[in-house]
Amino acid sequence: MTVSAADPLGGFAEYPDPLHAPCEGIYHAPSDQIYVEEIVNPGSNGNIGSLGVLDPVTGEIARYPLPVPGTTAGGAAFGPDGKLWFTYFGASSGVAFLDPDTRLFNAFPTPSPNSTPTDIWPGPDNAMYFTESIAQNLGRIDLTTHQITEVPIPGGGLNVPTTIIMPGAGAKMMFSAALANRIVEYDTATGEFTHHDVPTPGAVPQGLTLGADGAIWFSETLGAKIGRIDPISGDITEYPIATPEVPVPSMGPLVLGSDGNLWSANGGFTGGSTIGRFDTTTHHIDYFPLPRPGSGPCDIDSVAAATGKLVIGQTTGGAIAVAEIEELNAIK
Repeated sequence: MTVSAADPLGGFAEYPDPLHAPCEGIYHAPSDQIYVEEIVNPGSNGNIGSLGVLDPVTGEIARYPLPVPGTTAGGAAFGPDGKLWFTYFGASSGVAFLDPDTRLFNAFPTPSPNSTPTDIWPGPDNAMYFTESIAQNLGRIDLTTHQITEVPIPGGGLNVPTTIIMPGAGAKMMFSAALANRIVEYDTATGEFTHHDVPTPGAVPQGLTLGADGAIWFSETLGAKIGRIDPISGDITEYPIATPEVPVPSMGPLVLGSDGNLWSANGGFTGGSTIGRFDTTTHHIDYFPLPRPGSGPCDIDSVAAATGKLVIGQTTGGAIAVAEIEELNAIK
């Protein structure tokens, strides 16, 4: 049994999940439970990872080993069908879902066996879109037929290693090509790709989100900046985010909060331990320390943030942290 902190520390309540490297927490509003992507949880079928279901009232986590041997989960998101969809990779590659009602899995291998899909998100056309880092494809699974199609991403080879995918404006999906140092948009209606090269060399753009102003905002993990792509001109403006308090932010995922600010998980696998709040009008950033040092916040749930709740997976810290945006804003 795991239990949460009796009282929030610095605005954050924590739910320990030791030895399982929780990377992502996905808030499920209908049940008020949090689904947890656990990178490490060897099971009897030879798998590597699991999905957990955290009850915030009791702090208990029910674990469900992944159904495909030798695999762990990549990104995860609830689809319009109500299922928790996730990518998996390792001994094989594919996408799968966990049914919240039955707690049963269904897995669908990708046509490219070693595609290594990394992230997944619902598109505008009754489908889930996912990025394939090794195969260099953009994948799509139809939620009615469960048929998978793959579209090669222009650039080829290791020029476009894809990471985080999110919905863009209109019929577009957008994803970060971290090592190629660019943000890419894909029009699901026309099949057209648009590349946005980041001005700072080697910035490693990762987290990205559609801002309240209609612009694409993204984090630069090594560039120590937040970037903005103008929705009309495509021009990129960059804003430094290093402060004396946090000289090396190592900013990862970026989400739009219910307050109109951008919130970020900073540290990831580098052992950082802060959450950032960036004002898109003043371009000022504040950092909030997580309760445990070196917690390595890996991801932050964008759907929960839109409703006023921050749900953060702390990979090296072995815990899920939860905070109310309103309460953090009252602190500073």
